[in-house]
Amino acid sequence: MTTTALTITVGILAALVIALGVVLQMLWREVRGMRIESGTARSVATALRDGRDEDAVRELLDYLESAHGRMEALSQHARALDEALERINERSRGHLQRVGVYRFDASDDVSGKLSCALCVLDAHNTGFLITTLYDLSRSRTFVRAVRDGKTDRELLPEEAEALKAAMAAPPVRPAPATPPAPAAQAAPEAVPEAPEGSDDA
Repeated sequence: MTTTALTITVGILAALVIALGVVLQMLWREVRGMRIESGTARSVATALRDGRDEDAVRELLDYLESAHGRMEALSQHARALDEALERINERSRGHLQRVGVYRFDASDDVSGKLSCALCVLDAHNTGFLITTLYDLSRSRTFVRAVRDGKTDRELLPEEAEALKAAMAAPPVRPAPATPPAPAAQAAPEAVPEAPEGSDDA
């Protein structure tokens, strides 16, 4: 090795040693300033005070390795929670969650909208439709199955309105995998007017 190369190598090593010393000194000041009471901080502080730089570096490396292991375990746990939440969200789509109600008069002899059609669906537009027709002489109730938003029989106009209202209702919103960031409070949305002949349940 030439003298020039040796001089450059020694200069680089000296610069690295100086940089390490500066970093360790800054760390020592931070530890003293923060007054951290953890075992790792005390060990590093003691090693720096006693001039055992290698021990201090070793303590820091051990701590970083341990912290990395804990972060990896937390990451795996978070992924498992996200997968479980996704399964719950998918299962929730099969729960009955959309409701449509349409009240009406079944005959001209009765007023007060005592007859009604009730439609209850899941997120896939599958569920049932119950219709009760009331007049002065009798009361009749019909139950129809709904699958993918359709029935196997022709519907009364009022039943079709109840089915339409249920399908228009938003499904249950899945829970987010991660908490959403806080947003500014939005102005309240205008409530849509109910179709003529309908009434809240």
